[in-house]
This record gives sequence, C-alpha cells and structure tokens, in this order.
Amino acid sequence: MFRSAFALSSLLLVLAACASNPAPVRNGQTGSSQQYDNVRPESGPVIQANVERLYPNERLFLCRGIRVSNQPTTDSDGEVVNYARLVVVHGVPLVTAPANNACVSSGFGMRTLNGRTRPHNGLDITSRPASRVFSGGAGTILEAGYNSGYGLSVLIDHGQNVYTRYAHLEYVEDDIEVGQTVHYGKPLGRMGASGHVTGIHLHYEILTGRYQAGVWGRGLTPQNPFDFPEWIDPRLAVNSDEAAQLGQ
Repeated sequence: MFRSAFALSSLLLVLAACASNPAPVRNGQTGSSQQYDNVRPESGPVIQANVERLYPNERLFLCRGIRVSNQPTTDSDGEVVNYARLVVVHGVPLVTAPANNACVSSGFGMRTLNGRTRPHNGLDITSRPASRVFSGGAGTILEAGYNSGYGLSVLIDHGQNVYTRYAHLEYVEDDIEVGQTVHYGKPLGRMGASGHVTGIHLHYEILTGRYQAGVWGRGLTPQNPFDFPEWIDPRLAVNSDEAAQLGQ
C-alpha cells in the first residue's frame, strides 16, 4: 500500500511542471484532499491549504521522488543549498517560494522535457494539497488574468524595475485587480493547472527590466531566485504563532 501511494505521489510530482504542449486551460479542480508525502517535515510546520497567511519554508527541498534536468544545487539529502526564505533583488526583498509547504518540482534554466531542451524562466513549486499562492513582496498589480501559456497569472511591480509573476493558477482571488496595491503575503490565488502544464503547481518568476504595457510582461529578464543574497528579517526568527506580518 505504501509503495503504491508513494509511486502515485512521485508520478504526480513528475507531471507537476510546465509542459511543452498545450493542456486544458482550467481544470476546475480544488486540489487534492489527500496529503501526499512529498514535502519534507524539515521544511517547516504543515499548514492547511487555504489559510490567509504565508509561512515561508524554513528549508526547501526537491519534491520527493522527482528528478529534473535543471534542478537547483542540492546536497545529498535533496535540500536546496542556496535557499533563503527571502532574497533581496536590487534593494527589493522578495520571498523565494511564495506558497506554504512547498517543494521544488523544477528549477530555473535550460531543461529537457519530453525530449526537448528549452529555457525554463522560473521556479516550479508544488504542495499537496495544492497551496494558496501569496504575493512575494509589496507592490502594485500590473496584470491579472489569462496569459496564453502561463494560464491564469498575476504580475506584480515591486519598484526598482523588479517584478514577480505567478502562473498556472487555478483561480485569481476576487479582490485582486489591476492597479491595486498589495502587501507582502497577500493571497493571489491557488496553485492550479491552467495554461500549458501537465500538473498542478505554481510557476514563479522573478523578473527585472522595464515593463511595457499590453504585452503581458514579455521583454522582462527572468532571474534565478537562488542567485540573490539573503534578506535577513528578525521577525522570521520567531515562531509561527508570534510571527508578525512583514511589511506592516
């Protein structure tokens, strides 16, 4: 029984990546109710799927049972070596993995998938059950809606020519609108499988450059989230029950 459950979990995680070929735009699923054993307990406390708070992983691991050609640098235990809860990008602090109980299903950079090698411009993270997705930092909503292969997605301007994109969402929260100012940890939607994907996950991009209206963020330069220095905030050192909201 255990082997069967583990095999199913591994298969789902292998599929939880951005695909080369189109998939259903929106699957309408609400996420699995089964708690698959894919996220290491060392990552931090298990958080229910749809809470209002973002609890950044204490540690970040590859999803169990998964191997990807562009995985980030890890140790022998599958822990991402250069992970920090927050990084600073051109003076802007951003969360590295903006979902609860996340594990990495695909890294940044050239990736071979279905026999084709292409650049992968973000970090894919997933969780079971599918987690709510939160703003990685304070900023202004530039785009929110359907964006071709990205599916349902949100793009945020954090100032200093720094942006984040949240793609393949199952839905966008009703109160998320273009032009709205959001704080760190604002719920944006939930991991989904909209756009060109083969499984439920979040595709998260950190982008830099000059934004051009009307082209859905094309032309911005994707960045590897593990290339930036750690942002130290003492409020993350306290326990989850006492942690203050960052940015307040």
